[in-house]
Amino acid sequence: MKLQIHSQHIEAPRDVASFIEKHVMPPLRRLHDSPASELLVFIEDTQPAKGGVDQACKMTFRMPGSRAMRVESVNDDLHASLLDCAQRLKRLVQRQVMKQRSTSRSPQHKPLGRTWRARTTIAGMTPDGEPATL
Repeated sequence: MKLQIHSQHIEAPRDVASFIEKHVMPPLRRLHDSPASELLVFIEDTQPAKGGVDQACKMTFRMPGSRAMRVESVNDDLHASLLDCAQRLKRLVQRQVMKQRSTSRSPQHKPLGRTWRARTTIAGMTPDGEPATL
C-alpha cells in the first residue's frame, strides 16, 4: 500500500507519518492489502490567521476495481482528526470490500424447466434427439 502525505497552510509534525503507519494503515491492511492501493492524506489549517477548531484532515483511499473513497474531519487536535478519519475510512472500505465479495445483489430466477419444455414443444424433440414425451 502506498502512502502520500500532503500539508497546506501548516507544517506537518514529525510524528505524523509514524502515527499514520501505526494507527491508520494496519486496519486498512487487514481489510484490503494490495500493492496497487494507495492512501492520500491531506492535512491543512482551514483558517491559518485565526485560532480555534480548524485542524482538518482529508483521507482518500484508492483500491483497484473500486471508486476512490474520501473522508474528512475537522477538529482542534490534528491527531484526533486523523483518528476520526481513520475510523470512518475503515467503515467505508469494509463496506466496499463486502460489496465486491458478494455474488449478486438480486439473484435472477431462471427456471430450467420452462426453457427445456419450450424447446421440446417447438422442435418436437428433446435436446438429446429423442421424441418429446411431456
